[in-house]
Amino acid sequence: MDERISVQRNPTGSRASIQTATGRIISARVKTKVWLEVDGRFAIGDGGLQLLLGIALTGSLAAAVRQIGWSYRHAWGYIRRAEAVLGVSLIVARPGKGAARGTALTEHGGLLLERLVALRQRVDGAVGPSGPTREEIAARGRTTRPKR
Repeated sequence: MDERISVQRNPTGSRASIQTATGRIISARVKTKVWLEVDGRFAIGDGGLQLLLGIALTGSLAAAVRQIGWSYRHAWGYIRRAEAVLGVSLIVARPGKGAARGTALTEHGGLLLERLVALRQRVDGAVGPSGPTREEIAARGRTTRPKR
């Protein structure tokens, strides 16, 4: 393999494009995504981690989706697909009135959350904080309605 680097000059023949590229390479950030698969099927990832964490902290699916910026419909579908792939329930409705009502993690949901947090911490410990930003996670779960 030829290890020489080809230098392409910009139209004026200067090396400015190399300097710009070098600056971009140096300032580039490492980004990672963490997800779990079962038999090659996506189960849950960084967005699901934030969703489960939000449910655990707020006791409400509705509050969790507001916190991460997803639509309720997207979050509900995300959880149902993850449950189907994993073969276990992750959340359960808490019946009642007022503050007693809401959503809780099942035992499996809690174990999954612990595993995802540990995985994210291991990856970030190795390469620095590199997961998707809150804005990137929110963008994945937004639903856009067609303009009329």
